[in-house]
Amino acid sequence: MARRIEHRSTSEWPAARVYEALIDIDYLTDRLAEIGGSHAALLQHVATDDGARFQMRHGVQADSLPSMARTVVGGDLTIDRSESWRQEEEDCHYTGEIAAEIAGAPCSITGSMWLRDLAEPSGSAVSEFVVSGSVRVNVPFLGGKLEDLIVDQVQKLLADEERFTTDWLARRE
Repeated sequence: MARRIEHRSTSEWPAARVYEALIDIDYLTDRLAEIGGSHAALLQHVATDDGARFQMRHGVQADSLPSMARTVVGGDLTIDRSESWRQEEEDCHYTGEIAAEIAGAPCSITGSMWLRDLAEPSGSAVSEFVVSGSVRVNVPFLGGKLEDLIVDQVQKLLADEERFTTDWLARRE
């Protein structure tokens, strides 16, 4: 049975500015360098007429994994992640898809994302970013526990990426 991932955050920047960052090659490279782990790399980046798609690689050292996860993967984790983003017809509304696989593990992560401006009474530009997805691990008896572990790690990664994005945008003000 798959486990749900739900992440919601707000930003002090308008959605258009956050979106520009999320698909920017320099931003992605900087983010991977800071929080991508071992062997992190931006593998592909393609700009499209209405957005972008890209592939990244994250790495996690085996010694930082719980023993149950080390048993299944047998060493360091390599996570290949792809994202696609597009601007919707509605002004300041962006949607995307995300998928990730862990090399050598029967695990998949899929989801959808959206980013939009929120109406604020003060008139200030505030945006909301939402990720909704699922984790599926096909390992008898341990699958559910591993799914819970991965959901927890994905939530932490999304929170780290949120902090990084806030800092990255602030440095460019």
